[in-house]
Amino acid sequence: MKLAVVAMSAAALSAAAGVAGAQETVKIGALMIDSGPLAAFYQYSVAGLETAVVEINEAGGINGRPVEIISMTYSGTPEAALQTATRLVKNDKVAAITGMIPTAVALAISGRATALDTIIIDPLSAAGTRCNQNYFRVKASTEMLGASYKAFLKQNPLESWDIIAGDTTSGHDNANSFAKDVEELGGKIGKQLFTPVPNADFGTYITQLNQQPAKGLLAVVYGTDGVTFAKQQQQFGLLDKYEMVLGNNFAIPAVLPAMGESAVGVIQNVSYIPQVEGDGPRKFSDAFSKIAGHEPDDVAFDMYTSVIALAQAMNKASTEDASAVSKALEGLVIDSPVGPLEMRAEDHQLTRPYIFAEVVPGASDSGKTVDYKISTIIPAEDYMPPPSPECKM
Repeated sequence: MKLAVVAMSAAALSAAAGVAGAQETVKIGALMIDSGPLAAFYQYSVAGLETAVVEINEAGGINGRPVEIISMTYSGTPEAALQTATRLVKNDKVAAITGMIPTAVALAISGRATALDTIIIDPLSAAGTRCNQNYFRVKASTEMLGASYKAFLKQNPLESWDIIAGDTTSGHDNANSFAKDVEELGGKIGKQLFTPVPNADFGTYITQLNQQPAKGLLAVVYGTDGVTFAKQQQQFGLLDKYEMVLGNNFAIPAVLPAMGESAVGVIQNVSYIPQVEGDGPRKFSDAFSKIAGHEPDDVAFDMYTSVIALAQAMNKASTEDASAVSKALEGLVIDSPVGPLEMRAEDHQLTRPYIFAEVVPGASDSGKTVDYKISTIIPAEDYMPPPSPECKM
């Protein structure tokens, strides 16, 4: 079904009325999930897309015509995604597809991009290698995430690290990758603890970490489990016993308000926070906040970036034809709020900096208990893995 995103586009379209008049719109399809575990990203995703639509239409639209988001919800399965994407292309005549595309869906739908004769630009999935002339990825890949930590460790070496992670595939993969990097750089791994998911009681694990802690701690504990761990460790002052605490999807923007002061001192890897735009007017953050009533997170930024990239490529190609837009996207450099972002031609992966930000007490006039302070920014050229040799377009 079509959702409120279409209605929200009407407001964006009216902003461009003086430029584009009543011309036919350029339609961008959005696959959206509003139930289940990913529903937490839904509102941020909608507002991120809307922010891009407003900006594009105020600048004259795509090839002189206003852009419109056609949103359809689906269950989040690969089968439902393929059906919904086909409907968007065949029935609604969208020129491209973006939206909430988790890894399993991306692995299935990317191979259909050419058959559908449409561009699929993915702002959500991180894992897996997939190459298709019409498929592009905005979100940083799992390999990029791991490489960014290694680059950070080179700049901030510690002789020993403990690791606590969820007992999941991603938890083990991230913990093992980090441990390998630490050892390659001359450090040692102390305790590696893997906790049940979900988990309501971290007491046993906190007790173990409290016994002769290493110099640093990596926390790979996600979502509500991350909040529970942060709150429970605070009673024992666990994080204060480490010289450095790194978060991997731990103290992220989505859960930071719930963690509050229990996360102070954690250095979290993020791909976007408003602070990266500076202390004055913030192009994306301010525009998003006007729409959503709160600051954006990295999911919202990636949704925004996917539509901005499409608009720039379509304007560059002077058409919405998929083959021409694909060529225009390859090597395209987006002047974004976090700096220049290049869509790498070899594997259609967006290159981007990674931000390591420390959780600090919120300013007295901000209304926030805690906030982020940028510790360091790792530019793409300092950490990005090369394109996979398996990627053949």
